[in-house]
Amino acid sequence: MDDLEKSLTEDQFAAVRSDAKQLRILAGAGTGKTRVLTHRIAYQSKALRIDAEHSLCLTFSKRAANELQQRLKGLGLGNHVTAGTFHAIAYAQLQARWKDLGVNTEPVLLPNREKLLFPLLPESLSTPERSFILNEINWCTAQRVSASEYAALAEKTGRRNLVQFSSVGEFYRKFVAAKKQKNYVDFDDILELAIQFLSEDTNYADARHWKFQDLFVDEFQDVNPLQFALLRSWIGNKSSLCVVGDPNQSIYSWNGADSSYLNNFADYFPGAETVHLNRNFRSTPEILSAAALLLPNKSQLTPSKQHGPLPTLRAEDNEVSEVKSIARKILSTNSGAIRWADQAVLVRTHSQITLIEEVLAEKGIPFLVHTTSPLGDYEKGNDSVRVLTFHAAKGLEWKVVHISGLEEGLVPIAHAVSQEERDEERRLMYVALTRAEDELHLSWARKRRFGNRRDRNPSIFLKEISAALTASPSPARTQTKLELAKKIREFRLKRRRVAVSTYNENQDVNKLDNLEKFRTSIAKVNDVSPESIVSDAVFEKLILEMPDSIENLGLIDGLSPAIINRYGEEILKILWREF
Repeated sequence: MDDLEKSLTEDQFAAVRSDAKQLRILAGAGTGKTRVLTHRIAYQSKALRIDAEHSLCLTFSKRAANELQQRLKGLGLGNHVTAGTFHAIAYAQLQARWKDLGVNTEPVLLPNREKLLFPLLPESLSTPERSFILNEINWCTAQRVSASEYAALAEKTGRRNLVQFSSVGEFYRKFVAAKKQKNYVDFDDILELAIQFLSEDTNYADARHWKFQDLFVDEFQDVNPLQFALLRSWIGNKSSLCVVGDPNQSIYSWNGADSSYLNNFADYFPGAETVHLNRNFRSTPEILSAAALLLPNKSQLTPSKQHGPLPTLRAEDNEVSEVKSIARKILSTNSGAIRWADQAVLVRTHSQITLIEEVLAEKGIPFLVHTTSPLGDYEKGNDSVRVLTFHAAKGLEWKVVHISGLEEGLVPIAHAVSQEERDEERRLMYVALTRAEDELHLSWARKRRFGNRRDRNPSIFLKEISAALTASPSPARTQTKLELAKKIREFRLKRRRVAVSTYNENQDVNKLDNLEKFRTSIAKVNDVSPESIVSDAVFEKLILEMPDSIENLGLIDGLSPAIINRYGEEILKILWREF
């Protein structure tokens, strides 16, 4: 156990060794939550506080369950700990129960609801309307809402009504009836049946509580009411419970997830203890600084990595130019140290992926499109650039991340109109940013085709994180304009052999004065300090080099792409204006 303690930070070890019967571990992005969860199981097992044979780890994907198992094996626990998704564990429980009860006609698992639902819908419905109905039924079952209750609750909670609530309720009723007729059960039915069996037979419930005495739940912010009800039914009087989660990464409330179970853990389990993990081992300080600006309290994780390059921002003329610029960046970044699989392209919607596929294929860049599902998996073997949505990227990480389409209407998504929905979009962007380890490249298009090509505006989130995108990497001591002008004069006389009689010191002082006013006005709009927009050192370089084009502005070290894209023309006018 001494070696175990040495391999963990103080906060991590506090979470591992805590003897609390109910424990909540609040683990920020990149703080090693899986490491802590597996080490806690190993430590508690070796301390004889728990029995690995009677321990259950619950996850939200097959990939996460497999990773837990592999890590537990590495810690000497072999296959003694059971790990799996809520659905997989519940389904195994049901199959064993049906066998014990001698059920001859076991229900057939329906893996995809749309295969049964869509033929029940009118052909006149559009694809978005069909998807809307499916998503609403998914939300209902996660919330444990019946078809008869749906319309009133949807109205009360202000859900979108792409299709009339009463019609959705009727389609929901037909779907339930069709499942019953064909003896189908879907994933959420499995959870409901598992709860039902436990509530109907106390002896059976006691046996299950003996089977799994110590429970661990990963990503607890993603638990929905149905899953929480099943969890409660799995917990006996003598059971222990440890949950790990991060409220800042709660991004599935649209699908029924409820982070209040994590936020208000002590209300559900009085006397529970909490440990906070705040040291990030994944991302550079520059990436963490940008991400933190999206959080309501601006709280920043403590970085462990050394400083790296500032996140970059590019504005392109249209979506094609944007994706081509990403492809060029991917190609230039790929090297011996950075493999294809070390890079990912993240987008808000699935519809953005097709163009990315086309351009990457055209450029000869190997890529893998990743989608997610309740029992989904993620391929790690292929050395190819990953292309996936923000949601699918959760729980993953890459050395270099390219985020595309950072425009109003996409990020945040246009249909996020309530405060709760906008807050979730903010957390979703935070998740996307914190997937990056070393480099983060952001981009948006001034025009994008939605039927016809439309003008676009940058995401409001870009404004909020602009301070982190434009901060000078090496702040210099603030100098007076006269000191700067004298320094520039000496440099010009030495480097360019400018005659003393032809040098006008007042012109440079005036340029510095106007640049300072320009910097102050931008700082006020963005509510940041002027020096975080452009440093005095950059002013000095501008007047020394006198760039005469947008392209040459890009050669000025310390002048961020975000500033050049938005204010480059104005900077050039200031530099070349005659005073």
